[in-house]
Amino acid sequence: MKKYIHIIFILSVIVSFTSCQSNDKFLAEEPKGQLFADNLCNNEAEIQLLINGMYGIFDVAINRPYESMEIKFAASDDIIGTGNQRVYYHEMEINMPITTGGDTDVQRGYERAYNTVNQANTIINNYKNATGVVPEARLNALAAQAHYIRAFMYFWLVRFFNNIPLVTTAYDPDSKREVTLSSSKDVYELIVSDLKFAEEWLPVKWDGFMANGAPTKGAAKSTLALVYLQMAGYPVNGGTEYYALARDKAKEVIDRANEFGYALREHFWEVFDPYWEAGSRELDEPIFWIDHTPDDYTVRSPNPSRPIEFGGWESMIAELGFFNRFPEGERKEFTFVTDFYHSNGTYYYYTDLKAKHPAYRKLWADNFTPGWEWENRDDPNSNWRTRMDLSASWYSGRPIIFTRYADVLLIYAEAKARTDGPDALAYKCLNDVRNRAYKGLGTTEASVSNLTTEQFIDSVVWERAWEFAGFEYSARWFDLQRLQLVEKATTEWREEPEEKYQLLRPYTKKDYFLSIPSKEVMLNPNLANNNADLQ
Repeated sequence: MKKYIHIIFILSVIVSFTSCQSNDKFLAEEPKGQLFADNLCNNEAEIQLLINGMYGIFDVAINRPYESMEIKFAASDDIIGTGNQRVYYHEMEINMPITTGGDTDVQRGYERAYNTVNQANTIINNYKNATGVVPEARLNALAAQAHYIRAFMYFWLVRFFNNIPLVTTAYDPDSKREVTLSSSKDVYELIVSDLKFAEEWLPVKWDGFMANGAPTKGAAKSTLALVYLQMAGYPVNGGTEYYALARDKAKEVIDRANEFGYALREHFWEVFDPYWEAGSRELDEPIFWIDHTPDDYTVRSPNPSRPIEFGGWESMIAELGFFNRFPEGERKEFTFVTDFYHSNGTYYYYTDLKAKHPAYRKLWADNFTPGWEWENRDDPNSNWRTRMDLSASWYSGRPIIFTRYADVLLIYAEAKARTDGPDALAYKCLNDVRNRAYKGLGTTEASVSNLTTEQFIDSVVWERAWEFAGFEYSARWFDLQRLQLVEKATTEWREEPEEKYQLLRPYTKKDYFLSIPSKEVMLNPNLANNNADLQ
């Protein structure tokens, strides 16, 4: 997707120019959009230019660091906010009322998300201008990318905010339509509709430069399975009906895995290989990703997860109870770091650090500083043993994976168990992920068998926690939210002896979601109390 983002960036700036104007009117009328899209989309080249711009805006919206809704992830049980650096993470983690600084961070992420939605709307509203010029199947395949990105962005937003503005038309400065809140159920209906369109019209594989990250039919099906899983739980509470939909959609992906090109990588750490190139493996784990260059600024880079003694910002520090429960094996060794080696010769155990918690290691390596190869981690001259402070930056050229095949396997395992009990395939899905995590794909030591249905479900939910811990897009927070486990996760599962990590007040269902940023509410009072319906 590197070419998507950088080929014609100037056009994306022009098309989204109003997004960069004063934020004072953001969503007071409608999210920002195009200056001249009505007379674009007359042919494939013009549609492709808008798509290129959309991916650029999407990249900024989904990968910015602390200036986003991801501040909410600190309320989960896999990470904590130490307060040593980005204080708003700490505030969220102990359930304080959100402060001005945190509200501003959320505001920025909210704006960028709706800018992406608006760019997708521009394409969806206008692509049929090319009818008769571009063959219908090709035209719909192009538009399906916008439907997929809009669905992905709304899925991101609804899980953070619950009831949100549902805007399906591009920004029109002459429009007088009033923007109001839509129910999360209505938002999910649009998400499902968009993904079904994408599922129908996206190709199994793209060719040319579009093969480097553009969503595919398999990506649409995989994302739809995850959406159904989320809808089965809180607050939609779709129950068995939606678990069945998640089960069946995940199985479609599994049954067609060879056709789609999906398989688990042999070892967990290979998922985060900074030197990976799209298309380098015939069968591979990434399903939807975005390619980066070394100048891309992202929270999924070395700096945010490092301790301050190593130039980091401690955005991703492990909660002690979660770390202690984490199963031993290759995945734990790669996910966390407890022993730190500074280039000045100083060694720290994690208790020696100001944070006094293990750090997440899975995103430390980058692809422009040699020496981080995981296979060489025990080499006394490797960066892992001599200079962990090297290249502590906000930049990474590693492709950022949004959806991977392990997620599909675990969706099927959980959804199958919750509908009519686990079958042989459900056990295989769970055990493949467990064994890969322990010693590598093909081993059997971590396999489970003959569990009760409840034991099996519990094993899958925790496996998702271990597999996607720490700022992955299938975030642990979303599982706690849909399963209504937030209260338990923030109390009985915690092992934080210091008083500063004790909750200021217990979590309630309204705390599962962020409030619409105060600036938006001030400009449009219709957006107030977006969680008033929660009990």
